[in-house]
Amino acid sequence: MSSKKILVAFDSATMRNLLTKTFDDAGYKTASAVDGLDLLNKIYTERPDCVIVYIDLPIISGYNISRILKNSQFRNTGVIICATEENSVYKFWAENSMSNALMVPNEGNLERIPNLVERVLSECKKKNVDDAPKKRGRPQKPTQEDIINLAIKAFDRELFDLYVIKSAYNGGNIDFNIARLIREMVKTLSGIHSYDALGIIVNTDTPMQFYSRNYMLADTEMEDFICVCQTDFASKTLRKDSINWQKSPMQELDNSISPNTGRLKNYEAFPTESKADSVFTIHVANTKSDAISGRTRERLNFLVSVYSKIVNHAISYNKMDLAEKKMHRAFSHFLPPKIISEIINEEETATSTVGEKRDVAVLICDIRNFTMLSELNAAEDVVEFLNQYFAIMCSIIKKHGGTIDKFMGDAIMALFGAPESYEDNGNRAANAALEMRRALGQLKIDLKMPKGYVFDIGTGIHYGTTIVGSIGSEEKKEYTVIGDNVNIASRIEGLTKIYGTPIIISESVKRDLHDGQYTRHLDNVKVKGKSVSVAIYELSFPETCENPDFIELYGKGMNQYVMGNFQLASDYFLKATEIKPTDKAAKILLERCKTYAKDRPENWDGSFALTTK
Repeated sequence: MSSKKILVAFDSATMRNLLTKTFDDAGYKTASAVDGLDLLNKIYTERPDCVIVYIDLPIISGYNISRILKNSQFRNTGVIICATEENSVYKFWAENSMSNALMVPNEGNLERIPNLVERVLSECKKKNVDDAPKKRGRPQKPTQEDIINLAIKAFDRELFDLYVIKSAYNGGNIDFNIARLIREMVKTLSGIHSYDALGIIVNTDTPMQFYSRNYMLADTEMEDFICVCQTDFASKTLRKDSINWQKSPMQELDNSISPNTGRLKNYEAFPTESKADSVFTIHVANTKSDAISGRTRERLNFLVSVYSKIVNHAISYNKMDLAEKKMHRAFSHFLPPKIISEIINEEETATSTVGEKRDVAVLICDIRNFTMLSELNAAEDVVEFLNQYFAIMCSIIKKHGGTIDKFMGDAIMALFGAPESYEDNGNRAANAALEMRRALGQLKIDLKMPKGYVFDIGTGIHYGTTIVGSIGSEEKKEYTVIGDNVNIASRIEGLTKIYGTPIIISESVKRDLHDGQYTRHLDNVKVKGKSVSVAIYELSFPETCENPDFIELYGKGMNQYVMGNFQLASDYFLKATEIKPTDKAAKILLERCKTYAKDRPENWDGSFALTTK
């Protein structure tokens, strides 16, 4: 016969007798109760291994019986709640009353009930709490005070658990700031135990440390306490890496209000359940040797179990946030920030996948005769210089709202208007180009220079409609712009060499400029492959405006040239070159006018067709 005892609690005599007979026949010792108060009395006298209790038991329901037992000295007793049917409501409350099982007994399944009991008892044995009372001696009949205290203590524990959970939930909703979460936890901890020294170490890549002390505690005592906390943390969290505690941030919590004095005599650590990935450890010490009771220890363990989940989520969030920021920084060299965010969030928008028409100012900047420098210098020296150059130029472009589209050897292609667009994209591109020229003085050029070589850049800007989007295959895509206006920007950049001016913009860019920008109408050209002419302008700093007489003569010459009065135009350009002999544009137009005066071109429309790129 089994030594295990079953207590059956039903108000129905029929069901109570059926279950009692079932367990008697199976060899168990049995006892029965007719209501909740009767059951609690017999818990003391019978000390059953398992209780079979009806959900609607009179006086004290089956749910409340389960909560009382599981929050008391009888927590190792198995509890099976019985109902008249199995539905989601009964399941929910059975689980939340901490019972071990829910069943619907009837004549057809009575023979299977002992198997359920054995499974429940096996689970209870695995979860056996060491400080639960053992069955020793002859059980004493409880007094009314014993029953009342049993219920009060059980519900006191449950109310405490609910308070800690509520506190943790409210703290967890502040944000994912780990330091603030720890401080919220300490508020609750201070209501559980009055400590003289407190340490909390969070198991992040570089551990975070939090300490609080009794203001009457000696500094040497606190220093020793911190060393113990650090050593204990390393052992309890099973960290294999050596921790550099000097790099571990240490934060002070509010001092303890304990009036105790003396040396620390009592120390305990409370790690989270899983040592392999323990989220944090709590370390408490007191000047009294018996400061931590069993009840306090139990409550501190519960506090750790609740907050470990919240702090773990905060750690995970911060790791993901840090990883995302690193990804943003890494890819910001190659993609616009908006596109990086869309990729990380797996968004498919018109700007990132499907090409869309958009007005964009395209800026292309190229180093003059850089091939000569590359041939004279070691490859690593050239790359180092280019990295310095690109860093300066790209920061200027981003400052003005531009996006780096690509690097083409020593050339930069930037976009103003994609993916972010502004009302004055052309003006922003022009200001960026001017500042890039000013920044040339910041460059540290430690390269061998060909004789007579002067480091310089040429910039071309055109504003027009392009196709914007992610272009490529599934394996590799590139966020860029395509279209005729991109080609025109490239051709305009090439004209800076021909016309001898560092920055050339198209008329569409000039129309977008704010007041105060200095421009000179250089020419009207049809770039190679295009039948429509583009008016091109020199852009330079207002303070470096040309000689007024030169500007006036060049402008009059340009007006006569466009109207086809080539002889009169050549007179103006000749006088302009006498004032400024080094101006390439004036020389080009002077020679062109001389040629056209002798051999007038057919169907003159005021523009020159380029035959080279």
